[in-house]
Amino acid sequence: MKHEYGEVLYHEKATYSDLFLRKDAKMRIMETVLFVIIMILLSNFFGDRDSTVFKVIAIASAVALVGLAPFFYKWRLRPTYTVTKSHLIINIRGQETAYPLTQVEPIIEGRHMYRINGKRMPLMISHKFLAHLNERLHVINRKNKRR
Repeated sequence: MKHEYGEVLYHEKATYSDLFLRKDAKMRIMETVLFVIIMILLSNFFGDRDSTVFKVIAIASAVALVGLAPFFYKWRLRPTYTVTKSHLIINIRGQETAYPLTQVEPIIEGRHMYRINGKRMPLMISHKFLAHLNERLHVINRKNKRR
């Protein structure tokens, strides 16, 4: 398969588990804020916060929020990632951004965290894709060291 940035080495769409496990901080904060709002609304609706019904609904809302959020992200963001010989192409919400592989480097602290153009960015994609990306980055770095 060809792309305007060269031959496509690997292309993948994010799955539910990828989005569930590798969300960025902004998504986690949005989920937390939404949960706090739900809890405030529930506490106003239920006068007795010690009731079993309140506790069950609170736990159910937390599980539903955490469990359903990746479906929403997948539907709304539609993240796809592509590695070519020279670029990492990230397509989120139909907006495609290409980064030269020379500007992409893994961050040690997290396997899915990368420094891209000097910014920390989580890649919400599978380990298999990340392995292909790291392999390609290794090849690029080895070529640059020889020069």
